[in-house]
Amino acid sequence: MANRVILTFCALSICLAISAQPRLENFSGEFIKEVKQLKDLPTRGASSLHLEGNTLYGGAGNILFAADVSDPMNPKLLSQVKIYGQVRQITVQDGYLYAACRESGAWVVDVHDPSAIEVVTRFDTVELATGMEVAGDVMFLGTRQNGVEFVDISDPRNPTHIRMEKTHESQSVTYRNGVLYSGEWGAHCITVMDARDMANLKTLRTVNLMGHGDGVWTLGNYLYAATGHHLADKSLPKEETEGNGHGLEILDISDPLNPKPISRVSFDHCYVRSNDLWMPRPCSDGDYVVVSDTYNGFYVVDSHDKKNPEKIARITFTDWRGNPAAVTGLAVGTGVVYIGVSGNCGFYALRCPDAYPSDKGKGTPPVNASFRYSYPTAPTSHFRAWKPEHQAPVRDVAAHEDIVFAACSYGGLAILKKGGKSGLQQIASGPMPYAGGVKVSGDILWVAEGFDGLGGYRIGKDGSLEPVARYKDFYKHGPNAACLWVSVPNEKWVAASTRDGGYYYLDVTDLQNIKCKAYLGSGPGWDKYLADKADKNGWFPATRHRVGICWINLNAEKMTETIDKGINTSLADGVCAFRYDTFLTCSGGRIYIYSSSFMNTGRKAPEEGKGFHGMPTWDGGRNLALTNRLGKEISMVDFPEDYPPLLLWSESTTGYPETPIFWKKKLLVPCGYQGLLIQK
Repeated sequence: MANRVILTFCALSICLAISAQPRLENFSGEFIKEVKQLKDLPTRGASSLHLEGNTLYGGAGNILFAADVSDPMNPKLLSQVKIYGQVRQITVQDGYLYAACRESGAWVVDVHDPSAIEVVTRFDTVELATGMEVAGDVMFLGTRQNGVEFVDISDPRNPTHIRMEKTHESQSVTYRNGVLYSGEWGAHCITVMDARDMANLKTLRTVNLMGHGDGVWTLGNYLYAATGHHLADKSLPKEETEGNGHGLEILDISDPLNPKPISRVSFDHCYVRSNDLWMPRPCSDGDYVVVSDTYNGFYVVDSHDKKNPEKIARITFTDWRGNPAAVTGLAVGTGVVYIGVSGNCGFYALRCPDAYPSDKGKGTPPVNASFRYSYPTAPTSHFRAWKPEHQAPVRDVAAHEDIVFAACSYGGLAILKKGGKSGLQQIASGPMPYAGGVKVSGDILWVAEGFDGLGGYRIGKDGSLEPVARYKDFYKHGPNAACLWVSVPNEKWVAASTRDGGYYYLDVTDLQNIKCKAYLGSGPGWDKYLADKADKNGWFPATRHRVGICWINLNAEKMTETIDKGINTSLADGVCAFRYDTFLTCSGGRIYIYSSSFMNTGRKAPEEGKGFHGMPTWDGGRNLALTNRLGKEISMVDFPEDYPPLLLWSESTTGYPETPIFWKKKLLVPCGYQGLLIQK
């Protein structure tokens, strides 16, 4: 046995050694002279990098760190802090590091003393925080299909939401002199915004790209865009489709509000889905551009001639299994380029004598960071809106008899009853500082309380809450220990989410001894894809984008997933319990009805059902409500037993509507910063 352990350890060591040998290709000249693995820095989950003087800042999984690079090829770790979630992109301004961390939002870290950096706060973003940029008193966050979130950081210790601007799918953002450029993934484009004044923000246009849009950066009169799979126009001649979307595009921004494409250089064709990160960094006064092309590797482009850029070097990496590893971070120093690589490969220093940093110059910062968009509800709306006293988004809603509970993110839990101009008035607040999700099971209120875990409370007649349960062991299956949403299949089970992967299926039969029986699913996701309850046989479905309907048998001794691939839903579509122990979901604009007794044979509504999207909720009779958070729309459908479903009305929202409930024959919709919408 001891010999086996030694042999296994030796084999693993050999694998790690192999993974540490990158493949370098200098196509023209010798831009890259040396590649060195930086073993003093964290290795697991290497991601974004930012260089300030002689200090290199970086992210690795759920770690943020600072390193001394006075000796450029031999960085020394100075300090590090742990957060919750996966670091995606970082930047530094005036002694504070700002990190976009997908499922756990945005983090602020005090780096005034690089030898003792410390976490300041976490900001709960509207959706998954993907892109990161700061300028003056404003933080810009790319939040995928929800668009760009603008945040007031005039007090970095208290970031405050300013407004949202809807875009196609914002992955990365960069700011320069009043203009914000956003790389849009699925739409193959860059969105151009006039961001000089937060009180007068304008989306001006989109500029098409040949590949999926992601990383964007400016230098001088040029905008650089790193693009990925797939190609926008597959009808192009073969010589123009090399790389299937992978490449670097250069645009002229001598007129900053109207970028004009100049040229493109295509990279190799590589399609691996997971760490999808693309970013360009022009350097050496724009004579070169270094580009991370995720699993395709690291590229150097000679851009002396902007009309005819040429790739001159490439490095690829493999993980310890021999699979491609993704290049996930870039920073340019004098004579050196630092990169981060996934697959436990860690960070590398590339000795590049011709490289030196070029400050893009953000220019004049935005004004009116103190502006707060009001997210109005029109007088003609089907709804009135209740809003928290202090600005906070309404994430979720639940009801018990005459009491309504609204989960208001960092605004905590609001306890409401009928009354007031909106139809609801607050009578009390919950005892928790954060509430991301809320559900009722019998007389128990379950609350997703972020870093305090999952809380269970017995509901009193007056809406008072008595603590009766607590579960906090969410760190066991991922770096994000924050409980951010909750669903209740039945009185025995609670399903909780940290958004960084699957769902925790918790047996709550004994409130004093909650047990996690399974961790199932995958991410990333916005997590609200579970049904509102299980069927009578214990089957509990969830929608999963690109996969289908995922069924869990809660009564099984060993819980596993059964996948129904016949219904492929979008990121906007969810599932709800429907009549006769069936379930209902939307896919491709149609409504599907299905049950656990005939998996993979779900029947769809007739052609009249076209145009339906969103998170569904059924009132137990004929009314079906749909909320589409990506399209910012609420719909009411009349759905008689004899078909077909009939759209009664549909209206746009200013906020982002989440999964609704019916309460006392009225629809209640948690709608972010627009508030809790109460049907008139």
